[in-house]
Amino acid sequence: MLKENFKQIINDIKLDIKSTQLKTAMQVNYNLINLYFRLGKILHDNYEYGNKFIDEVAKELKLEYPNTTGYSVRNLKYMKKFYTEYKDDEVVQQLVAQVPWGHNIVLMDKVKDKEIRKIYLQETINNN
Repeated sequence: MLKENFKQIINDIKLDIKSTQLKTAMQVNYNLINLYFRLGKILHDNYEYGNKFIDEVAKELKLEYPNTTGYSVRNLKYMKKFYTEYKDDEVVQQLVAQVPWGHNIVLMDKVKDKEIRKIYLQETINNN
């Protein structure tokens, strides 16, 4: 009996660990996507400085965070596009926050119709 109880306790612990890891990863992703949205807004709102503005932002971020990836000129341009695409649609903003950044980029590049993109986002979430 003790052996059976022990196995169940271990299984419960493992499930709890996996569940917590998944929740933590989802929260990190949510925060990162929201950061990218806010940065996209800043880049969008400062368009009057021209294309060099994004180049300079990328340089400054690389100097400040040399061991961090994700702030290249290319990625900053995606952040600006991301903001522009979703700034007026709160429902989609909630969906994109649940999907990894790479998936969001692929969907923005490959699926031009926002309603179809919304379906893909929802299916991505439904199927983990």
